[in-house]
Amino acid sequence: MKKNNLILWIASFIITFLTLYITNLLSNEYPVTGTFGIDGKKVSYRFEKIHNIISSLEIIIRADVDSLSGRIFWRLENSKADWQTIQLKNSNQTLTGIIPNQKPLDVIDYFVELIYKDKKFILPNENKVTLTFFGKISPMLKVLQFLLLYLGLFLSVRTGLEYFNNSEKSKKFAVLTGIIFLTLTFLINPLYLTYKFGYMNHSIPVITKLFPAGFLLITILWIASIIVMFRKKDFKLVSIVSAFLSLLIFIFLLK
Repeated sequence: MKKNNLILWIASFIITFLTLYITNLLSNEYPVTGTFGIDGKKVSYRFEKIHNIISSLEIIIRADVDSLSGRIFWRLENSKADWQTIQLKNSNQTLTGIIPNQKPLDVIDYFVELIYKDKKFILPNENKVTLTFFGKISPMLKVLQFLLLYLGLFLSVRTGLEYFNNSEKSKKFAVLTGIIFLTLTFLINPLYLTYKFGYMNHSIPVITKLFPAGFLLITILWIASIIVMFRKKDFKLVSIVSAFLSLLIFIFLLK
């Protein structure tokens, strides 16, 4: 029995990890990355699409090419103003430049122009990147939000896999999952979003901004699942169906 439990815990971890990986790939906030060659030497870049203004927005390009220079072009999204430029500094085969922080929820477009001898290269891929600024969030609040969100997902999966263990601890795991999502949805996440969107001491947000549909839905799902589990004698299917729905909600609504 102990060996079976260990297998289920490991399976829960693997499924949770794969879900997070898929979610990141599908996210519109996933950074733009790429590598290309100049005279047979490698140039790599990573352009962020979101930025927390607790630190500077630094653009970093790593290149094995000597005598490479460049500029960052940026401006507010949909602005008709001229592009502002920032000269990249070259040090130890790394080009860096800092774009000034903007207000929370401000959106900018930016791209990089590299110059090597008489050639110009526009990154990324002759296109531009759109980036959104978010407010300062305390490290403790970020850790709490992260831990509760992914612990809730992990326990959701573990509750579902208890189906293969005669559902011995399904009720216990479901209650823990419900408590975590209740705490996250109605306490931690609204506070997290208040700082992220810069509402604190500035504006009163619409209620749906603090309680996104995905968080409400996954919380309601587990409250309903707990009620059914405690009222029905045969509830084996409830746990695995709830876990499957949780994964779908997480992938498509909690990105």
